Order: sequence, then structure tokens, then C-alpha cells
Amino acid sequence: MDELVTVRTFSSSQDFEMVKSYLESFDIECFGRDEIINRAYLANVNGGVKLQVRHEQAEEAVKLLVEGGYLKAEDFELSPEMKWMEKLLSFFHKK
Repeated sequence: MDELVTVRTFSSSQDFEMVKSYLESFDIECFGRDEIINRAYLANVNGGVKLQVRHEQAEEAVKLLVEGGYLKAEDFELSPEMKWMEKLLSFFHKK
């Protein structure tokens, strides 16, 4: 099976479905990871619905999401927690 890449995560299934339809209109094959659990239980219970695409379509999907306003440059920035972790890991790699 082809490798799947998560290109966006949603807290609601409705938002996921809207963006999935948008990408599919450009012939990007989309998959939803944890979609059923988020519909059956509390929203965002398992980290939200992950929109996944095939690895070879990931770059095009991200480009379309940015053009469509579904992703912003800030979405690619590391959170303060991840920046801290990166700094900590670099300290240990220097030793």
C-alpha cells in the first residue's frame, strides 16, 4: 500500500468533509484517519480527524490547501513546546 501523509487535522468531521471534497475536486485522493471515532464519540477525542493523502500527492495537496485558504504559513511553524524540545535535543546531541 502507498504511504499516506497527514496534511491537516480537524476537530470536526464537518470541516474534514468540506476540505476533503475540495481536494477531491482536484483529483487528490483523500483518506480520513480517526474519522469514525470522532463521529461516534466526543469530537477531537483522539487528536481530531486526520486528512491523509498519498505521499506522491502530498506536495500538491498542501499547495492547494494554502491556495484555498485552508492552511496558513503559521500552521507550519513549531509550537513553543516543540521549539523547547528541539533546543533540548540539540543540547544532548552536542555532547
